[in-house]
Amino acid sequence: MTETVETIENISQNSNTLVQCLICAAWFAGFFIASRVFKHVVGPRLTRAAQKIERPYLSTLLQSFIRPCALFIALIGLYIGVRLLPFDFIHTDAWRTAQNHAVRIAFIVLLAWGLLGASKCVELALVGTRSRFDLGAGDTVIRFLERIYKAVILLFAGVLVVTEMGYNVNSLIAGLGLGGLTFALAAQDSASNFFGGLVIIFEKPFAIGDWIECSAGEGAVEDITFRSTRIRTLGDAVIIVPNSVLVGGAVTNYSRIGKRLAKATLGVTYSATRPQLEALLTSIRTMLAARPDVWPDSVRVQLTGFGASSIDLLVQYYARTGALADFLQVQEQVNLELMGLVQAAGCSFAFPSTSVYIERN
Repeated sequence: MTETVETIENISQNSNTLVQCLICAAWFAGFFIASRVFKHVVGPRLTRAAQKIERPYLSTLLQSFIRPCALFIALIGLYIGVRLLPFDFIHTDAWRTAQNHAVRIAFIVLLAWGLLGASKCVELALVGTRSRFDLGAGDTVIRFLERIYKAVILLFAGVLVVTEMGYNVNSLIAGLGLGGLTFALAAQDSASNFFGGLVIIFEKPFAIGDWIECSAGEGAVEDITFRSTRIRTLGDAVIIVPNSVLVGGAVTNYSRIGKRLAKATLGVTYSATRPQLEALLTSIRTMLAARPDVWPDSVRVQLTGFGASSIDLLVQYYARTGALADFLQVQEQVNLELMGLVQAAGCSFAFPSTSVYIERN
């Protein structure tokens, strides 16, 4: 490309200043139009063609590189146009060297931009190997591996840009080695959190969306990063918990619960007769055993004692759900039916009361 630009430059130098400026503007306009055409016509058509032949990797790559490629075409036009300007300082070796470095840095940045946009390829690759490696964490694994992919791309792009700017990467690494011990001590917690994140991802004690309880609090898992896990509590607060804390402590995952226990004590007034209580107990057992959302083998309905103000009836059962919202709905429906059964049996709910006897002389 440099030889082509020099040839065009030699031709334009034989013209006057106005013609050179017009040539410069024409070159930039031509490349700018080409970049627009590529962005809005060529790129989308190539992407649609890749989708039609069912090549998801190719279509993802093409879609992610449309904008970087279009911008790079415009930058090439700007590079050539500037080289054709009739100013003496533009034709110096220092200026040309700076231009070349700028173009190469722009290429590295745009390449990294396209590769970062193609991070969905990680998901496509994971879907293809999920059954083989039992990566059942779904979105959790995908997000974590996408972050690793982006971090690697940014690291290599940063190294290439620093090298292109004239810095010696080996010297920088050696300089960092002088404080290696301090750096290692400072990074100890970060390393433990990172490996804690790997344990969470691949051992899968919980995943994004699960409701968990740990030493830091209780809530829904919103995100898992290299360093920490973000938990949204019931009060809508956000807890940032280091991964090492989660791995090193006890974690209760309520989303893995297959059934939930419901337990209540009904207080019936002492005015209830034995036949009424027996009929009430039988009707409660029949109602719970007939419900499809209750495990029939778990039903326990017993007269457990005589309280200070009531006859106590134990009602206990397991709901066929682990989700809190569904469990609360089942519990509500059962409680409403219990109210109807108590009334149908001719009994009344008791409440704390005190009887006062006045003795008359």
